[in-house]
Amino acid sequence: MTETLRQKQKKETRERILGAARQLMAGGRGLDSLGLREVAREAGLAATSLYNHFPDMEALGLALIDEACFRLRVAMSEGRRSMIEIGPRQAIQELVGRFGRFILSNEGEFRLLLQQRLGRSRRYRARIHGELQLLVDELAEDIRSVVAAQGRPAVPAEREAEAAVSLMFGLGVAMLDVSPARREELAANAVEQLAILALGGRRWAQGERL
Repeated sequence: MTETLRQKQKKETRERILGAARQLMAGGRGLDSLGLREVAREAGLAATSLYNHFPDMEALGLALIDEACFRLRVAMSEGRRSMIEIGPRQAIQELVGRFGRFILSNEGEFRLLLQQRLGRSRRYRARIHGELQLLVDELAEDIRSVVAAQGRPAVPAEREAEAAVSLMFGLGVAMLDVSPARREELAANAVEQLAILALGGRRWAQGERL
């Protein structure tokens, strides 16, 4: 067997294992309730074969979280345009639209991130926090760029971005298990909330305080 074929088979087996874990969780079960032997049975593999890829359940969980984080990153960057190019209002609308499409297409992955963001595993929490921080950093840079381009006083971009990402996660929770019409309503509300947040940042930069 050539090295290329061996690598291909290894990749396919790994994806088979991840797919089996996702299938078990699709019925509403949490990651913490799964065991490696159960995942191996679902994948139609011997437990020893699974151990060659994942030595323990935490390693498998981290792989699932990494996959979910990657899909979130791709969804949020796909078609992303600068606030300077399209203006803050449209940028907010597109941001909410991309996040809504991610929830629709990857509900299981979002539920996994949501559960493990507050879960018991410190490694899971750290991995998810790191991914969310990347989103915060990108959004904060966008905010700084548009403020500088408009010649306005500097705003607390990092705090504004953190609040925006938290609001988006809350939107995702609200979008679960509701009708399409309600999702549209929630998305429209989120656009207004993010616009209010941006306007608040401007007032803060001008020295206004409660």
